[in-house]
Amino acid sequence: MRVGILSFALLIASCAAPQPGAERGGPPIELAAAVPGAAQRCLTLSPVSSLRVSENDPHTVLYGSGRTIFANHLGQCRFGRNDVLVMEPTGSQLCGGDIVRSFDRDSHIPGPSCVLGDFVPYKR
Repeated sequence: MRVGILSFALLIASCAAPQPGAERGGPPIELAAAVPGAAQRCLTLSPVSSLRVSENDPHTVLYGSGRTIFANHLGQCRFGRNDVLVMEPTGSQLCGGDIVRSFDRDSHIPGPSCVLGDFVPYKR
């Protein structure tokens, strides 16, 4: 019974309005002074890169490091700053249409699942 009540509470909480200040705070700061390129549907996965949430834009996930960072804007879907992202690629590429799930780093409670769009490369 307690599990049912907890599940119901989590469902209701996920429908609540975002906390003040959690709205999109302008373009991702990780892309400042970077020039966008043509969007691409898929990225080849690399063992040295990971998917992460933008520091100031919970509606954007980033992949890569160094001179080129790929941004994926999630629309209305959003992740929290404390979320751990779990990719579900099909094969060795991460593509638009693939699903990314999350769970809270501390509580391990599952969070939202978002469908990826196209990846936009930003070069410095």
